[in-house]
Amino acid sequence: MAADNVKELLLSEFMELQHRCHDSIKASSEDSTCLQKCMMKCQGVTGNFPKTISGGQVSFYLQQYAEAVLDFTYHDEQILTEVDEFPEQNSKERIAVIFVYIDKIKSMCEKISPGSRLEELLGNEIAECILWRKGALLYGFCETVHKDKERLQRGFIEYKQNLLKGVHYLQRLFKIRDTVLDTAHVPGGNDTLELLKMGIYSSTHLLALMYAGEMCYWFVTSAKETTDVERATLNLGVEMLDSYIQAIEQIPELRDWSNDQAKKYLSELKSR
Repeated sequence: MAADNVKELLLSEFMELQHRCHDSIKASSEDSTCLQKCMMKCQGVTGNFPKTISGGQVSFYLQQYAEAVLDFTYHDEQILTEVDEFPEQNSKERIAVIFVYIDKIKSMCEKISPGSRLEELLGNEIAECILWRKGALLYGFCETVHKDKERLQRGFIEYKQNLLKGVHYLQRLFKIRDTVLDTAHVPGGNDTLELLKMGIYSSTHLLALMYAGEMCYWFVTSAKETTDVERATLNLGVEMLDSYIQAIEQIPELRDWSNDQAKKYLSELKSR
């Protein structure tokens, strides 16, 4: 995309997000740190936007946009999860709206730099955060439905679809930094190194293993018949839960994490 078109697209998207954020702040009954952060980030860009954009600045502005969108959507996510607790009457629509905003980040990157990987433009942490937010939101929704047997029965097909989507996002999170580490020069007994070798770069990665494993467990144990999808999900669940348990048991710094539920799920999956 030509530099002038990139500038026009970025500025217009920041302006639109700034207006939406302003409207959300006015409509909100309480102060929202997330909305304020989004507004400040948008105003910082729109108020000091350069006349020309060099190639090296594109990633910076895409990162700023991604962070602003994640702050903006987190406000709605907090209300949905912590205040309203996924109401049956409109959770589906509200999650869809959040996803539309988050997916806009990817579409922006594709328009500006076709063929580039998201992590190349945004960095590993933001790319992982996008996947985590979508996977964790679906986990929370499915957990709520799972606990309500009548609601589960009414929306069973959609429930299973959301489980697979959530697992997909959380599984992809581990592909962002899919690299082979050179550990020859690192002394043994390094806990951080062991976590990295397992693909666990933060507590988010560790929690993603548990969430994905639990969603696989819910999917398999709710199945009315055994299909290729169920078998593949079972195998993935075993892999995720096993990795989670190994990390907890092998890394002393994780001793405060519980793996009792993971062991229960893993045992049941292996016995099927």
